Amino acid sequence: IIDSVQIVAVLAIMTAYSWQLTLVVLVLHIPLVPILRWMQARQLVAYEELRTRVSDTMAIVSESVHGVETVRAYGHREPVRRRIHSAIDSQYGQQMQAARYFSLVLPVSDFFGVMAIASVVGTGVWWGDSWGVSSGELVAFVFLCNLLIAPITELGEVLDQTQTALAGWWKILNVLDTEVDLSDPEVPVALPGGPLDVRVENVEFSYRTGDRVLHGIDLVLPLGASVAVVGETGSGKTTFARLLARLADPTAGRVLVGGVDLRDAAPDDRRRAIRMVPQDGFLFDTTIAENVRYGRAGATDADVDSAVAELGLIGWVEGLAEGVHTRVGERGEGLSVGERQLVALVRAQLADPGLLILDEATSAVDPETEITLERAMERLAVGRTTVSVAHRLSTAERADLVLVFSNGLIVESGPHDALVALGGVYAGLHASWLGGTRETL
Repeated sequence: IIDSVQIVAVLAIMTAYSWQLTLVVLVLHIPLVPILRWMQARQLVAYEELRTRVSDTMAIVSESVHGVETVRAYGHREPVRRRIHSAIDSQYGQQMQAARYFSLVLPVSDFFGVMAIASVVGTGVWWGDSWGVSSGELVAFVFLCNLLIAPITELGEVLDQTQTALAGWWKILNVLDTEVDLSDPEVPVALPGGPLDVRVENVEFSYRTGDRVLHGIDLVLPLGASVAVVGETGSGKTTFARLLARLADPTAGRVLVGGVDLRDAAPDDRRRAIRMVPQDGFLFDTTIAENVRYGRAGATDADVDSAVAELGLIGWVEGLAEGVHTRVGERGEGLSVGERQLVALVRAQLADPGLLILDEATSAVDPETEITLERAMERLAVGRTTVSVAHRLSTAERADLVLVFSNGLIVESGPHDALVALGGVYAGLHASWLGGTRETL
């Protein structure tokens, strides 16, 4: 509104000085109107597309940050880097296209402004006397011409957005590269293939706050064993599972997998041989097949289909709109909690680790999906050592060995039947679980 009032006021004053010179200015500015309208239309299209690209980039960056633990666990930093890099390149290219339209507006406006001033000066000098325009009025007229065209200053904003995007790119790379205080060994030791045994020697773990979570854990898990880890919330069972996957290092003691201290294991070997399926079953905003391929780089559609079949999930997949090519939405929101877990299990099957660590979802799932999950986990455990953080004691009932955690200690261990007969902590948990209509721990 202010700009419109200013233009009308300036034109009124110019007309008062000389309607002839005002007419010269208007005639020269008439072509500028359609040219600017054309350029603004192109700018609008460019910026609508830019907003879409920015939204896509932010979504990819957000899910990469939230899924960083999954990325690390499966050793997929490079594919995520490429995906983010591609999104930012696309955004940058669109920003530059929008900037090019901005860069044209200013010189075009300036050109017509200079032409108007030159015409006013030339016409005023030549015809000024006959039109009754003095030298002082001509100078004032030139000044008024400058007020008709406001310089376009939005190019700086575009460049600022570009710098913001680049800053975001480097920030996400730093997040992906951060090893949470885990250092790679100077002389990496290879892990053996096939099922892996686990030996935990006097392991303790404390957070930086000084709170001790695990106290002197000693145990041996034999090759191919199915182990359930149970306990109340805060008992240390999830921390124990994270140590087995080397998502953290013990404060004291050591964890050996396949006879190798995990701190000495070659990082690529560790990611190949040990896989952890987190309880949230984190998924990226792409298809089920692409999410499954995080389990093994370069896997084909046939490999994905084979992994689905091996877990007995063909019927479930065929019930989806587009099978394994169904998009799951941001963070897998297009699927239920149980279905996200199923995709995570297929991903683990494709990875074929020697040691599999499952952190069961705490959220309730419908009975049919729970049965499907249990059967898939049973098949997934075949031929490998499996450690399950069991929030449903039905998992413990099927396990070869149950470890009962309480206040950071293993207070009981043994098969399900033996622990129930013992009448101790596990028997109490099991009775509470049965009496509570099998709610999660």
